[in-house]
Amino acid sequence: MPRPEQPPRVLLIDMGGVFFTYSFLSALDAWARASGQDAGKLRERWRIDAPFDAFERGEITPAAYLDHLRHLLALDLSDHQLAAGWNAIYGHANTRLLGLLGTAEVRDRFHRVVGVSNTNTLHADFWRELYAEHLPVLETVHCSHEMGVTKPACEFFNRVAAAHGVRREHLVLIDDIPEVVDAARALGLAAHRYQDVDAFTAFLDTLPPATASKDTVL
Repeated sequence: MPRPEQPPRVLLIDMGGVFFTYSFLSALDAWARASGQDAGKLRERWRIDAPFDAFERGEITPAAYLDHLRHLLALDLSDHQLAAGWNAIYGHANTRLLGLLGTAEVRDRFHRVVGVSNTNTLHADFWRELYAEHLPVLETVHCSHEMGVTKPACEFFNRVAAAHGVRREHLVLIDDIPEVVDAARALGLAAHRYQDVDAFTAFLDTLPPATASKDTVL
């Protein structure tokens, strides 16, 4: 009996925490060094707040957010110094995962492999250059500050699905944040919390190969 044709699926790879490593503590340490302040004090003041969320939705300018940081953390630093610390968070690309994404094992299961990121223009401009040699494994990256919405909002996934001509339920999300994974599943996506490549590979084995044409629009 012929195998039932599977709908085309799009694999969504979260950037920070999956595609590459990062730590906001590095930003606080950089600002502490630049300002001569105690890093522990800056950690006490730092928080993800409404202006942070607005910046990730592209609703405020870099200058406005940096000025907010200056007041939030009580830093007497220039925009250049603040931006340098802001972009000091990045670590290494996940080369083992990236190698897997380019294999037939993955490409046979998905008609597209793309990145998704809650990010802002300062960060995205920086990591696009920093990881330029690795980004071609992805067909594109959908960034929250360009879309005006952050994951795991339903609208975020709706827009990604529409961009690739598939239903939202045919998106497969790989993300390191449990709350995002749970929310995506509640919206009908297949989703996996990324912890290591071996577990990711095991998750892939639960998905049947996609046999529909890459040009199929549902």
